[in-house]
Amino acid sequence: MEIVVVGINHKETPLAVREKASFINRTIKEGIAELKQEPSIDEVIILSTCNRSEIYAATAQPEAAIACLRNFYLTEKSPELEPYLFDYQGRETVLHLYRVVTGLDSMILGEDQILGQAKEALDKSRDEGGAGKYLTKAFREAVTFAKKMKTEYKISETPLSLSSTAVKHVKRTFPDTYQDKKVMIIGSGQMGLLALRYMAAEGFNHVTMTNRTFHPGDEYRDIYEGVNVVQYTDRYEAMEDTDVVITATASPHTIIREGEMPDREKPLMLIDLALPRDVEPEVGDMDMVTLITIDDFKNLIDEKMQYRIKVAKQIASLIEDEIDGLMLWITKAQVDNLVGALNEQARSLADETIAILNKRYHMTGKDYDYLEKIVRSGFRKMVMPPIHKLKSLDNDSDIMRLEKSMAFLLDEDA
Repeated sequence: MEIVVVGINHKETPLAVREKASFINRTIKEGIAELKQEPSIDEVIILSTCNRSEIYAATAQPEAAIACLRNFYLTEKSPELEPYLFDYQGRETVLHLYRVVTGLDSMILGEDQILGQAKEALDKSRDEGGAGKYLTKAFREAVTFAKKMKTEYKISETPLSLSSTAVKHVKRTFPDTYQDKKVMIIGSGQMGLLALRYMAAEGFNHVTMTNRTFHPGDEYRDIYEGVNVVQYTDRYEAMEDTDVVITATASPHTIIREGEMPDREKPLMLIDLALPRDVEPEVGDMDMVTLITIDDFKNLIDEKMQYRIKVAKQIASLIEDEIDGLMLWITKAQVDNLVGALNEQARSLADETIAILNKRYHMTGKDYDYLEKIVRSGFRKMVMPPIHKLKSLDNDSDIMRLEKSMAFLLDEDA
């Protein structure tokens, strides 16, 4: 069994293409269900964030699984993804996963949010029957390692996410007047609530929240006591007197459109943290409107960057050693599967043989116990030599070759 991944990320893929590969809750469930039907895929996890879309799979047929995942993206998402798709298998996949979960592969180096997103992706997949022991083990080990790194290197003392960076950018843009700027946050998901939390911490005095599903405000006020809550249908009207809008919904369609925007009498900073995007690009061409999208954060000033670059190099070197243990576990787990298959075959044949003999001779009591003991012992002795040889294997290619051979030999329909 190997772990493979196919996907796209922020490094080479434009925002307009990335949003075509994004998943929402419904499409994640549908994708897992569809991919689990593929013969080459045993386990699957879909990790979709504003910066990346990746599908991880555990498979005994890595080349076939990669081809399957690439085809899934091109047919179910968009053929435009073709030149941007990457793929890894085996150790390279695990290395990539650790880099992703520790934030080393993020647009904002060392950001915190990906840690929770990876855990959430695992939980969703397990709920849908997508993740088994291989992907569960890999994701849990990566999350545990990332938490350890954030604790040891004190990165978590300075929370990093797109939401925190957006709030810091507002503060940096209006250094003397930011506290009195009128801000509206659209979306009460994780990113929206994080933005509200950072607004409270930084001392913003006028913050409004709105969401497609109306909330009376109690959950917001636990974070920001004086928050104002407006109906989602009134968002354009509320925007007229607003200086900054941060939008971070999970809508599959744009929610702020040029044709519905009111004329501006004062400047508006509009920060779109969503993928797919919440704001039509044409809104950014309007007078008095400055539109900032996810990709613009690549160029924003970051006073902590030099420290995080230094830390990232140290963490990257530790990852190489850390994944040795996981790769060894995967190898042993593969051998355990083969041993289990042989033992199960021996038990099955023993049960069948005992049933046939007992049907002929009608044994009971001690005679039946003796028959069962002799037959089971015989089949057990038969599989012990190959089991000993299997347990001596430590080469992935040899193990996978034997996995394929045994799958063929033990398949009665083959």
